[in-house]
Amino acid sequence: MQDLLTSVGLKKTRQRTMILDILEQNKEPMSAEMIFEKTKDLSLSTVYRTLERFCKEGLAEKNRFDVEDTFFYTLSSREHSHYAFCLGCHEKIHVHICPVSQLQLGNFTVTDHRLELYGYCEKCRQKDLVK
Repeated sequence: MQDLLTSVGLKKTRQRTMILDILEQNKEPMSAEMIFEKTKDLSLSTVYRTLERFCKEGLAEKNRFDVEDTFFYTLSSREHSHYAFCLGCHEKIHVHICPVSQLQLGNFTVTDHRLELYGYCEKCRQKDLVK
């Protein structure tokens, strides 16, 4: 995994390796604060700078769920992805398909898009039924 750093021209540092390992171990999107909590001696600003550099180099993707005023990061899978966000428990559920990729817009060429899905997971819907 650390070869990813050198493959995009980044020097292997302890900080970058640590953050890369945390992202690799956690498949769910993580905020910089969540990553910071898992590090031993990095500053929060170092975590933010490293994540932004990873995004710039294509190693990580940054998503923002509008109900939370926070960015979440995942390792870039080199594969386009979206997430559904549970309004109850705040779980982030990976969506394995992209309905936008099927759109035919005539002469318009889509270069990027953002698709946000909000609702309730099965667990939270079950809780609502119990009340």
